Amino acid sequence: MWTCPRCNQKFLNKNQSHSCGLYSVEGFLKGKSAVAVALFRKFVSVYKTIGPYELHPVKTRVALLTQIRFASVNRLGPNYLDGHFVLTRRLPDESIVYRIDNLNDRLFVHHFRIYKPEAINAKFKKYMRMAYLAGRRNYIGKRAKRVRAQLRTKRPQ
Repeated sequence: MWTCPRCNQKFLNKNQSHSCGLYSVEGFLKGKSAVAVALFRKFVSVYKTIGPYELHPVKTRVALLTQIRFASVNRLGPNYLDGHFVLTRRLPDESIVYRIDNLNDRLFVHHFRIYKPEAINAKFKKYMRMAYLAGRRNYIGKRAKRVRAQLRTKRPQ
């Protein structure tokens, strides 16, 4: 991990492009409704039960980081939380997301909006765990093994 000497943000790669600034979670939450703040606190507290991570506030959002950023709270509206998970595959059940961005068929950013703490149910938590594992880059070794196995099974024609 590389830490930017100016803003103390952590990144996987040295000198990774980013916008430096001194931002805080408190600044992100300032002026937000009690409902939105409660949703934010519920979201990050559930992640505490999944595994250790760091919060990385920037100008427009608060990201969650292990080895890479795996989830983010992008916006707090008056009565909702907009966020995303970074997963290694497209979810077959897209009922909890409103958009999926494909990043070179390697990572998929699943955008969601929640209005109530109860929306963080068992299915939602399953996706939270999947994103956490992606953040720990658990897919790197498995993917590499899978590719090697596929190459071994292919025979020249």
